[in-house]
Amino acid sequence: MPPLSMSRLRLPFVALPVALCAALGCSHQAELRRDGAVRYWPAPPELPRFAYEATLRDGDSLRPEREGDALRRIATGVAAPVDAPRKPLAVAAAGARVYVTDTEARRVFVFDLARRRTFAFGMRLQGELTRPAGIAVDGRGDVYVVDAGARRVLVYDALGLHKKTIEGGRDWVRPTAVAVDARGGAIYVVDTGGIDSDAHRVHAYHADGTRRFVLGRRGGAPGEFNLPVDAAVAPDGTLYVLDAGNFRVQAFDRDGRWLRAFGSAGNGFGQFARPRGIAVDRTGIVYVTDASFGNVQVFDPAGHLLVALGERTAGDMPAGFALPAGIAVDEAGHVYVVDQFFRKVEVMRRLSEEEARRLADSRAAGGR
Repeated sequence: MPPLSMSRLRLPFVALPVALCAALGCSHQAELRRDGAVRYWPAPPELPRFAYEATLRDGDSLRPEREGDALRRIATGVAAPVDAPRKPLAVAAAGARVYVTDTEARRVFVFDLARRRTFAFGMRLQGELTRPAGIAVDGRGDVYVVDAGARRVLVYDALGLHKKTIEGGRDWVRPTAVAVDARGGAIYVVDTGGIDSDAHRVHAYHADGTRRFVLGRRGGAPGEFNLPVDAAVAPDGTLYVLDAGNFRVQAFDRDGRWLRAFGSAGNGFGQFARPRGIAVDRTGIVYVTDASFGNVQVFDPAGHLLVALGERTAGDMPAGFALPAGIAVDEAGHVYVVDQFFRKVEVMRRLSEEEARRLADSRAAGGR
């Protein structure tokens, strides 16, 4: 699916804070872009709105290249072995940390951008994970992880110390994702259900884990679901649920009242074929990954398609996807997309208005 023109759109831009830029590191950015892998969306002559930023694979992704690394890579074709997610699935990001659920290693793998290091949690007896799936971070930095195997949500602090557990017990059939509002005052657990189950729904809880309400049942009517797979909460409290089996996104207010839906089955702009993950940024823009298209479709809050990021590729390349899955957006406007096949997290970001205009002017000057 080619990127959609954004020439008539006026997106609210988010500038990149200096602290986050420093956290990623100028030398790291230079290393990643040395091969000319600078990409912008939409393509010229449209005004650029998003840019490729980095690729996170392992601990070496966060460190400047050391003497001898380039020669070693050329000689062997691979980098030196380091710790990395073995089978990444879902992602969350906040406070210069990127949290990735690793289903094979049964842990949460963390890229600590500010400290240029990695670590993992979820392996200790208290807070141990059996089959981590969806993940989310609230405004306080607490990390919520769905343990699909144990049918529960475990809550950790930003460094992975277990704080509490929300038990699903018999209420959940197949929990796959979790979403929280910025204050942690509302917690939503997506229950995908199954082929032989009508329990395709979303469970809502208070911050202390007490039940608020249950959304939906299996079906195709407004407010009903067919294999929901993910959810995200907008700054205004709107809950967006990725209703994969119905090839749509549904929106609900804080009290669970249905608001609207967008999307349909197909291979056209704004349609879905195999939607996997959903995220909402601080301006209300909605991002949806699609494993069949191999890209990220970006929508305004009403569901109008703005642009498509990335593309499906057979080989591993910047912003190239074979099996995109989880997606997250941090407070600075960085977009993090997990690709399960290439075992990586691609990082893109929204450009500030000043950056976009400067790039457009540079292109115009180069064309004269």
